[in-house]
Amino acid sequence: MTTEESSSIENLWQEIEELVLGLAQLARTDLSSQKFYSELLDRAVRGMSAQGGVLWVTDAAGQLVVQQQRGAHPETNVGASLNEQDIEQHRLLLREALHERRPHTIEPHGRWSEQHRGVNPLDENLILCPVAIEAHPTPQVGLLEIIHHPPRSFSAQEGYVRFISALCEISEDFCQHSQLQKLRELEALWEQFERFSEHVHLHLNTEQTAFIIANEGRILIDCDRLSVLQKTGKTFQLIAASGVEGIERRSETVQRLESLVTAIQSLNRPYWIMEAEEKYPPQIAEPLHAYLDLAGSRALMIFPLSHIIQETTGDTDSDVAESHLTVGAIVIEQFHETPSSHTILERGLAVSRHGGTALFNSLQFESFPFFPLLKHWSYSPLRKKQLTGRKLLTAALILAALSALLILTPADFKIEGTGSLQPVDQQNVFATADGVVDQILVRQGEQVSAETTLITLRDSDLELDSSRVRGEIQTSLKRLAVIQAARLGLNPTDANALQQANRLTAEEEELNERLKSLNEQATLLKNQQDALTLKSPITGEVLTWDLQEKLLARPVQRGQRLLTVADLKGPWVLKMEVPDSEIGHVLAAQRENKQPLSVSFLLLTDPDQTYQGTIEKIAAIAEPDADGKPVVQITVQLDHETIKGLRPGASVLPQIDCGTRSLGYVWLRRLLEAVQRELFFF
Repeated sequence: MTTEESSSIENLWQEIEELVLGLAQLARTDLSSQKFYSELLDRAVRGMSAQGGVLWVTDAAGQLVVQQQRGAHPETNVGASLNEQDIEQHRLLLREALHERRPHTIEPHGRWSEQHRGVNPLDENLILCPVAIEAHPTPQVGLLEIIHHPPRSFSAQEGYVRFISALCEISEDFCQHSQLQKLRELEALWEQFERFSEHVHLHLNTEQTAFIIANEGRILIDCDRLSVLQKTGKTFQLIAASGVEGIERRSETVQRLESLVTAIQSLNRPYWIMEAEEKYPPQIAEPLHAYLDLAGSRALMIFPLSHIIQETTGDTDSDVAESHLTVGAIVIEQFHETPSSHTILERGLAVSRHGGTALFNSLQFESFPFFPLLKHWSYSPLRKKQLTGRKLLTAALILAALSALLILTPADFKIEGTGSLQPVDQQNVFATADGVVDQILVRQGEQVSAETTLITLRDSDLELDSSRVRGEIQTSLKRLAVIQAARLGLNPTDANALQQANRLTAEEEELNERLKSLNEQATLLKNQQDALTLKSPITGEVLTWDLQEKLLARPVQRGQRLLTVADLKGPWVLKMEVPDSEIGHVLAAQRENKQPLSVSFLLLTDPDQTYQGTIEKIAAIAEPDADGKPVVQITVQLDHETIKGLRPGASVLPQIDCGTRSLGYVWLRRLLEAVQRELFFF
């Protein structure tokens, strides 16, 4: 053997060793099974310079199917395609090799042994080697088939077999590593599930239970968002969502999600897996697409939250019928592609089972009248003391005395609100057109009279149009003068002159009509320019602060409020806001009294002095305030001369005198009203 041949063989063995060691390292990583077996087949074909290779596995019916293929396929791509008989003999050879469970090489048109019937139908050598295939719950055995040219020596053939056997043995390490990784993931999942089970049954408060289902359940399911809805009648109401502290009830997204779940749960299916691309019935498709357009979810799953209320056993122990009570639903959302919806489905069902029972228990707990009060009483130290009959009688007499005191003692009944002082004669000045503030002729605190110029605006387009119209008018006037002069110079007896005179007359009439139209345009433009001069609508004082900084040389839009003018020397009123829930007491007191109700108020700038006023009018409708809560506007008359330091918009704390009520009602009316709303639906 020459030195070059020896060096070539050494390089070949080094390359084969690197292929085997590289695959062994990959087997201990978190590589997917598809990529691992693809890499195994690639290295086997590359290391032997083979024509091709196939990884065979058995399906559920016990038939051999191709899982991976590289290069030539023994039944279709090597020379001429095999006939059905050759394919059957080849498949029989594969099944025999799979049964033998050991690597072996098959010569062209040869058999495994004399006792076997399977035949290699190719003109090439086959190496058949069992390989461990990752499968759940335990690995199964596949078969690696390598197609290569017949070797020159027996030792070379043995080397090929050992090389393929080494690669296939590494697959067992990969399967063991994968099984170990799955066991670790299962252990971690079990710990998460145990923690979820403990936390979800920890509280008997609906909001806390729903919050735990949403946030702990999202971690367990490994989804992007989990929402919890409570069933109220035939509809569903969102009460918690993962990563959100509170629910905005007026949100359009919330309303569309509630409509979607209400429509879906009416069909009584255990769960739904929904995607935007799928087709659904119209009653589901419309709310689904309406919600997905806002939420941006790629897919969502909806599970009912149910509680088992009855179990019925059949003829055998395995025949058990369960009756469920649906108390809500959970919505699992994914904003990205998910690797396996089956895993999410299994975890979602587990969360819905435990979450349904926990939510049912919390709702049952909160449905008992005064049950929270009884719970606190059970932990009270007074309960543990021994109460004799004399002590009970004394406590009853004290309670009766306190009740009589609260019921029989009269007290002033007043409704509080918020408000501010405003002059009656107050006007806002608005921009009459789009433009730029050119001049500001007043400042804050300056006294102005009616029709006093306050601000002038400038509109470049309007100025350009005005200049254009004036130019056209001048041009038309000059042309008209020329025509009139030409008419005077014509000879009336000449026929040609007479024809030219008629033409000039027609042109003169056309110019007169054009001048009329241009003058009308000039008048309209003049009116628009006059409208850019903003004048005070009333006599009073400018209230807006720092006009120069806010408005000068700044663009404004038509209808934009620029400043406010008010007559501070005239009458003043108190603009008061009362919560919509309190206005009923005011209206009832107004019906009982013939005189307008009196209002007392304090200035925040002078809290030591109390001022009086009377209600002038009450708004007929409730409107939302800055916080979105419904309030009713009330106007209060007052004597502004008795108030020191009047200032527009000064905040006050007003109280409306609604007569007298019992002391207990005045003190405890909010509690009584809350009890009425919660228990008696008043």
